[in-house]
Amino acid sequence: MKTLSKLLVLVALLAPVHAQCLVGYASTSPVSYVRAGAQSPVAPAGGIFNALPTMFPLPGTGFPMGGAAVDQVRRNFYYTNGTQLMCMPLPETGTGVGPFGPVPWPAFFGPLTGLACNSVTGTLWMTDGWSIMEFDPFSGSTLNLFTGPFAGSIIRFTGLEYDQGAGEVLALVQDSRVIRFTPAGVQLGILFPTFVPPGLATGLAQDSSANGKPLYISYTNIAIRMNTGGVFPILNGGTQGLACVALPATLSQGAVCTPMPMDAWVNSPEYSGNMGWQLELSGGPPSAVAVLGIDFSYLPIPIVLPSGSNLWLNPWSVTLLPFPLPTSPTGDASLAIPLFPPPGFLAYAQWIAVCPLGGLVYCSDLLQIRISEP
Repeated sequence: MKTLSKLLVLVALLAPVHAQCLVGYASTSPVSYVRAGAQSPVAPAGGIFNALPTMFPLPGTGFPMGGAAVDQVRRNFYYTNGTQLMCMPLPETGTGVGPFGPVPWPAFFGPLTGLACNSVTGTLWMTDGWSIMEFDPFSGSTLNLFTGPFAGSIIRFTGLEYDQGAGEVLALVQDSRVIRFTPAGVQLGILFPTFVPPGLATGLAQDSSANGKPLYISYTNIAIRMNTGGVFPILNGGTQGLACVALPATLSQGAVCTPMPMDAWVNSPEYSGNMGWQLELSGGPPSAVAVLGIDFSYLPIPIVLPSGSNLWLNPWSVTLLPFPLPTSPTGDASLAIPLFPPPGFLAYAQWIAVCPLGGLVYCSDLLQIRISEP
């Protein structure tokens, strides 16, 4: 009962907010999908977190075509080079809601220059530079369609985002202005960049988990946070699309027990309402016990255990929740936690276990978990 009450406290409170991870796409890059840390413990000023190739490479196209969007609920990644649109499972989770592969859109709508997703309905918002359309990729139907203020001119929209909480479509202009629209196309206002744009804007992403829901704008191979001017490297080779994804950042585990690599991960993105979310352990001690610790904070400098492994959680913290869990014959363990905290909730998790060789305690990497809006 005491552990349960602590868990209820854990999921009910808010902690200081960190951003989601940024993902960028470019059909012109050898590595066409890159995930970057956005103000995480891994890279406080940003920096590439990992890079993964797309499942279906697309031919390279130039500015202003291209876009990227993430469906947090269905764990799908949509990307386009402007003339082709693809759907694939979100690379970090390996699962998603198909069908995967090419996604056709209405022939009357031109080459795509921006892409966004409403994760609640699963619909895509797309722009051809002058018009904006809401499109259902599963039924092939058009739900909303309106023309922006630049039709027929040389000025274009080059990125889109959908603000789930406000119910607004955010359209990025190539000069880095962001115009707010209702889904029916009523203009609500204009946001101007708080920095000097380094070139033509190529993509827009909103971090729905952070206070103020900051916007990020991409340029060639960087993204800039609109309200602070912070710079985040994304791609080497021309970013065509930008999106935010709710996935955990990690901190190094230090020394590793050879037969027990202790890989910590989660089975799906962290969004409020994900009832199937689990913390996972692979490569733990076989047919033994591993302890999962969850807390609101982590130590700025880890405790280096006699094994050489890094303990990032404070063992004397009054809010630390320990969960001893049995491991399978292959060293796997998991803890299911339905996610009902509000967007912005932040917690940290780390696995610890005794190495079968030598009897010393080792740790997994530390997971930073952030709850986003769908």
